[in-house]
Amino acid sequence: MAKTKKKVKRGRAKILVLFLIFILLLLLFFNFRGNTIKFAKDEKVLIVGKKNLFAVYEDKLAVKIPFELNINNEETVQDLVDTKNYEEILAKINAIMPEKLEKCIALNNDKLKLEVENEKNIPETNIEDKRIILSSSIYSMFDEIYNKKNATIELNENILVDVLNANGKGGYARKTGEALKKELGVKYNAANYETNLEESFVILNDISNKKALEIIEKLPEKYFKIKSKSTIPTLANLVIIVGKEENVNFKIEISTDKEKYKENYKKIKKLGYTDVVRKDIEIDIEESIIKYNKEDYFIAQKIAKALNIKNIIETDSLKNKLDIIIK
Repeated sequence: MAKTKKKVKRGRAKILVLFLIFILLLLLFFNFRGNTIKFAKDEKVLIVGKKNLFAVYEDKLAVKIPFELNINNEETVQDLVDTKNYEEILAKINAIMPEKLEKCIALNNDKLKLEVENEKNIPETNIEDKRIILSSSIYSMFDEIYNKKNATIELNENILVDVLNANGKGGYARKTGEALKKELGVKYNAANYETNLEESFVILNDISNKKALEIIEKLPEKYFKIKSKSTIPTLANLVIIVGKEENVNFKIEISTDKEKYKENYKKIKKLGYTDVVRKDIEIDIEESIIKYNKEDYFIAQKIAKALNIKNIIETDSLKNKLDIIIK
């Protein structure tokens, strides 16, 4: 009996040792794999780490966003994260990024190994003592990566544009559509808008900013604003609403010395913009920049091209105005 008891105890001891070894191996396995995150091909997730946000787009791209960066003139990413309101964090980052993220998770870890094809730091620039997210370069970064995927979709012959006439000129929508068809080879529908408007608008349904800009640049109108909410039922990739543009409330302020102001003023006036003024403010910057409200993205791009300015920064503090700072 004594021998049997000893055998039972030894058997239990062996089982316990084997169980402990299994637990240790399991812990070691997760310790080595714990910092590696693999994403499904269709997942778009915002990760809140200790010092950075990570905007992860499927298995293709991860964008690192340090907490020290300003998302606008007043608020840093750190300020946003400190609210611990993850719905608000997701909404504000989605307002910056060209592709929308679907959910936000907190991992409290910055030593993550993300199994994605591309890892990028979010583009930024310095203005005085602030590090500010450079929104114009974000779009370029996404175009570089995602246009490969959308290359066949965004061939001109596959793009459908709705042109809606809101300026009261008979036949203007069809004339505009024919011009776009002739120059770019896009398809179009022409119709009158429900009412006449002063400003012009664009609605981006299923088209990149880069491709939409290519189309809008062919038009003579100057004040295209992005219309985010639309009740217009359509299958078109892009909707263009052409307004009268006779008395638009829109100001362009330039901060620079008198000589540089004169030079750039002439270029802007040549485009047809009328309300252009100089601000007598000296700002220490490394490169010239344009600040714009999100809805005025295409106006900012048009002027940036004319002035050869590469840095454009989105800020929600502006309304019907561009701020241009010339180095």
